[in-house]
Amino acid sequence: MNNQKEDSSLPRLPEWMNAELIKKAAGEAVVRMPVLPHLTHAEENPRVAGGVIMSLLDYTIHHALDSLLDEYEYHATIEMKINFIRPGTAGTLRSEAKIINKGKTVSIAEGTVFQEETGKIVAKTLSTETYISAKPKDEKQ
Repeated sequence: MNNQKEDSSLPRLPEWMNAELIKKAAGEAVVRMPVLPHLTHAEENPRVAGGVIMSLLDYTIHHALDSLLDEYEYHATIEMKINFIRPGTAGTLRSEAKIINKGKTVSIAEGTVFQEETGKIVAKTLSTETYISAKPKDEKQ
């Protein structure tokens, strides 16, 4: 039995994280995210939850890849490997992503999250993405 009910008043993940897309072009993307209290583990010594950092990277990579796809291509993350280097703390996190290889059905992306105030790296990821064409049959060549 599913105890969850659909609630259309809940924000999509990027809005919940207050993520702001700064750049999206030529296989690259940049996203900024202020560290809000609901994104941290505790009030005392607040550190950004690892899942939030990974979601921030996934969102940034999404936009980097999306900048290379046509209107009928859709993509999904197959795998993400992440290294957490230091905690994200109060202030702003900046996520940068770049597609380093785009094949016929799979691409490889790298991403980095920085603590914007210090420029120090918070996390790095390597991600594998897949995509399919959803072009209507009568438009396929």
